[in-house]
Amino acid sequence: MQKSKIKIKEFHNFTFCNLNFDFYKIIALILTLLLLPTCAVNPVTGERELMLISEEQEINMGKQAAPSLNWGFGGKYYDPELEGYLGDIVKRIWANSHRPNLPFKFQVQNSSIPNAFALPGFVTITRGLLVEMENEAQFAAVMGHEVGHVMARHSAKRVSLGILQQIGLVAGSVAIEGQKGGDLFLTAGALGSGLLLLKYDRNQEIQSDRLGVLYMSRIGYEPSEALNAHKVLESAVGKFLSRLGKEKKEETFFEELFSTHPRTAVRLEEIHAMIKELPLYTIQGDGRNADKFNTMLRGIRDVNQAYLQYDNAEGAFNNGKINDAEESLKKAISMNGKQAPFHNLLGFVRIKQKRYTEAESLFRKALEIDNGYQPAYYGLGVLAYVNNNPKLATLHLKKSIEMFPEHPGSNFFLGLSYYATRNYNGAIKYLSIFSSMAPQHPEIHGYLGMSYEHVGDIHSAFNEYSMQVRIAPNSQLGKHARQRLIVLSPFIQPPQPRKK
Repeated sequence: MQKSKIKIKEFHNFTFCNLNFDFYKIIALILTLLLLPTCAVNPVTGERELMLISEEQEINMGKQAAPSLNWGFGGKYYDPELEGYLGDIVKRIWANSHRPNLPFKFQVQNSSIPNAFALPGFVTITRGLLVEMENEAQFAAVMGHEVGHVMARHSAKRVSLGILQQIGLVAGSVAIEGQKGGDLFLTAGALGSGLLLLKYDRNQEIQSDRLGVLYMSRIGYEPSEALNAHKVLESAVGKFLSRLGKEKKEETFFEELFSTHPRTAVRLEEIHAMIKELPLYTIQGDGRNADKFNTMLRGIRDVNQAYLQYDNAEGAFNNGKINDAEESLKKAISMNGKQAPFHNLLGFVRIKQKRYTEAESLFRKALEIDNGYQPAYYGLGVLAYVNNNPKLATLHLKKSIEMFPEHPGSNFFLGLSYYATRNYNGAIKYLSIFSSMAPQHPEIHGYLGMSYEHVGDIHSAFNEYSMQVRIAPNSQLGKHARQRLIVLSPFIQPPQPRKK
């Protein structure tokens, strides 16, 4: 079977697997649940609630999710002075929260997507949202809201619910569907663990709004700026989608993200009522501190102008407009040549143009700027695979996955590299991870089918070939899968009916 052509794009949840339980597995899970702490006192409300995750497990969950969340949102934006300044504000919020004992680290994410999130051990805001803010109070309101999710254990509740759903004790599903289609590499917003952690229900959002205004008032900020912060977020989302040529009503990441958020008018009305109910608080200075805030943000706002060109380039690349992407990247680099993402994306442009030597130089330039830049290791891995050097590809892609475990593209190409070196068990491991993220990909099931067949697991091979034929029957892999189904069919025994 010849290696099929791969469309090169880059992937720039906590999902729960579908498990087939036999009797003994069910008993084991029930016994496990009996040993778990099934109730806990909510640190915010003081009420007892169902909770299958201990605080220690919650902290570990945050540690495990942080790398994928970090790289799912572009990686760290490097400005130590800005990070220290904003981190001090977050530190004060954390110290005045309901669980100040929890560990945390603050950083700015180098993403134009307007967003912010927090989990035990990790608090962040994206460049795209930060540059739109007007003062410290608005920043404190957003950070207070996100910290509120952590303090009220909202993520832990969702994971607890997922555990129950996994064994069929509760109806429904919190698993997020994988993206459909095969053109997934280098599309913005492959968010890994982030979407599950960020998609809270309406009551949790309202509770976090309440905690946000409480925390910001405790450290001396004007709580009415929470209303303006929400308007800034809405405006930032609108601007971002406009640059993408989309509208808010379209089915996008933001439609998914905000699907459980209360409507803007209702939410502002509720926040206004929350402010009136706050305990006595003291405003420090004017409660906004806009002058210092805007002075400190001058640098990131200048850099952000270059990223507007980068965003144009990424959009053009995703849409197959390679020359337009190259032109926008050249403009971005002329404005600021010290940004690793600019050189890295130009490296993928060069791969599309089959200018492989230049591509390698660009990926290495990105690493020269930031020696921990995960997408550059991914780029080098893809380049090595395209150049028929799967052993070298494996080295780079393993490094990429070490940094970003849930990166779809790295798992896909590492699986292909193992397949090319006849390490079929390795191929199955990583291709299966990718398959769980992108079950409708037009090639994944064909490669999995061949890998399973090579290790002698004909039942799994038959199932994967069947999926391949359903998804892309007329592709090279689809035709191969049809042929193998004919060959394997006699060896697949239908299940015998149970005797009554």
